[in-house]
Amino acid sequence: MSIPNYGFNYQEKQVADLPQVFPENPSCPDYQIGFCPPNLNLVHNEVINVPAVFNQVSALTEEEVKDVLENFVSQKCCYGKDPVKKLKIIEMKSSSTYQYSLETFTETRKTTYVHEPYSNQVIINNGNVMAPPHPWDIPASPNQMFVDQTIKIEIPNTSQIEMCKKCRGRGSYLCSCHNQRKESCFFCNGSGKNNVGHNCHHCSGRGHKTCNSCSNTGYVVCEKCAGCGRLRWFLQLLIEFKNNRDDFFSKTEFIPDEKLKNVSLRLYSQIQTSEYIRSIIIQMSISMKHLLLW
Repeated sequence: MSIPNYGFNYQEKQVADLPQVFPENPSCPDYQIGFCPPNLNLVHNEVINVPAVFNQVSALTEEEVKDVLENFVSQKCCYGKDPVKKLKIIEMKSSSTYQYSLETFTETRKTTYVHEPYSNQVIINNGNVMAPPHPWDIPASPNQMFVDQTIKIEIPNTSQIEMCKKCRGRGSYLCSCHNQRKESCFFCNGSGKNNVGHNCHHCSGRGHKTCNSCSNTGYVVCEKCAGCGRLRWFLQLLIEFKNNRDDFFSKTEFIPDEKLKNVSLRLYSQIQTSEYIRSIIIQMSISMKHLLLW
């Protein structure tokens, strides 16, 4: 059965390390590899106008101002509390500002070939009967909205078995000791003697030790196929959910925006404009603590 073309031709995208990145004979040569743009016909623009009503924040009392000031002074080792206790407040001016936060939850999808050692495990693959689904036809949902997360899903009907190219299907390859099963002693440089002419106690005067790489076998187990000699290649769908946030502060009289980002916030209202877009309106009171931090 022919595989539908999703806008990518595998033969046009040959790479130098083909055995490392792609199978030798991909079962889905015309399948879309890499970034997968969604079908724009399925994207619906949703606009909901929600009126926002703001109420004035109650002004701080003289007792609250002194409490904040005392708390600030207590955090400084060289500040005294007597001036605060004797402080006489003549005039207080309140100022309010608003922070607007827009959060857009985006989803991107891309595909890539991956492999795992094949040790005769059961494979369900209907590639000869059914074509693999389009990347955006595979259902997937985030575990939690507006939280960055990544989901990996195996694309059905894309499995194929191939010989491991690194070990040529043997499951192991010749060790760097060239099947000598020993290696020169590092401490005596193979002489068997130390600096004073005595036998090297690391190699017992032999000048060599058992090869640690192959454990005295002459061959090293292929780490790519885990000694199986074969690999199962399949297409993997990588789904990335990302929360994109942008903040804006309304005009303030005397406090810079970078200071406002560190103050405690009071959630005033939250507006959900669509499933993937929400705007949060946060109202905060400017207290004496914020002035002192500035």
